[in-house]
Amino acid sequence: MPNLRAAIILAAGSSSRFGRRDKLKARLNGQSLLDHVIANARASGACRILLVTRSGQRRAGLTAVRLPASEAISASLSAGLAALRPVEREALIFLADMPFARAPRLRVRPGKDAVRPRLRGQPGHPVLVRVKAAKAKLGQGDQGLGRALRTAFVPGTSAHLLDVDTPAALRRARLYGSHSRRSRSALDCPGRH
Repeated sequence: MPNLRAAIILAAGSSSRFGRRDKLKARLNGQSLLDHVIANARASGACRILLVTRSGQRRAGLTAVRLPASEAISASLSAGLAALRPVEREALIFLADMPFARAPRLRVRPGKDAVRPRLRGQPGHPVLVRVKAAKAKLGQGDQGLGRALRTAFVPGTSAHLLDVDTPAALRRARLYGSHSRRSRSALDCPGRH
């Protein structure tokens, strides 16, 4: 049986710190935040992309996963993992408010459950997980999987940390995007992983 890799975009948050607007529709360099993340997921080479939202909104070429109202990131992640097919044994986890976090060339090492970029001690996104391990560890509180999984780290960039939680963060992202027209390889983690 082949070992396929899927991508899961977590887009079911309430965006309460952003104000009244839906932050995922906010424009950045001519596209919505969500469109940036979808493009990153498509560029990752994943065999299928799942979009976890409260509305179950549909996008061409993506599998919609509807999540009942919940503040817990673990509920969103659990819904995405549950929607995977048995052949999809690895999943790249993208956050819908991280527009520049492209998938570096990640590979889960033997003896590990996950791999993710890290910069100056701060873990970033996307995270590549072994689905079986992630499902087994989920449900241990709303900490995501960061502490539950045996995770290896690879060198990341500021793009792997930049999230848009507030209008001020969106302004910073616009500056970052306009001042650093980077190529895809410049945002990927360097070296072999």
